[in-house]
Amino acid sequence: MKSDLQEDLHFRLCVMLAFQSMITDGSKTEDAAERIIELAKTINEFCDLHIPKAFPLATAHFVNDVGASKIDNAILQHIEKLRTKGTTQLPEDRETLIQFYDRLQQRKSRRLQWQFYATAKEEKLADLVLHLLDEEIEDMNAEGIQ
Repeated sequence: MKSDLQEDLHFRLCVMLAFQSMITDGSKTEDAAERIIELAKTINEFCDLHIPKAFPLATAHFVNDVGASKIDNAILQHIEKLRTKGTTQLPEDRETLIQFYDRLQQRKSRRLQWQFYATAKEEKLADLVLHLLDEEIEDMNAEGIQ
């Protein structure tokens, strides 16, 4: 959900694009301001409909596990060392290595899924969520968890 400030900035950008379009077109009529506002509204509506499909990572809100940002920062430091020096010294303790591996798997999965999120219909997402919930129940039953 966009904040009021985000909506204002988004609409202002639409007005600028509409204004540029009208000026480029050579339209300098008395009703140009009204036409610019109408075009801006159309651009804004188009963006509301299609931007979430084109840029799902910007619109999808993922669960942020406690401590994920700390792990992400540590991972980023290792990435930078690998880029600049070609080597890095990973932590040696098992718990931290598991946290790194788990977080990197989550990030990889999200990168691979972005296109699916952009095009999946709500019904498909609901079906997949129900399927995963059923798997959770099956796993809990297999483990004897009530």
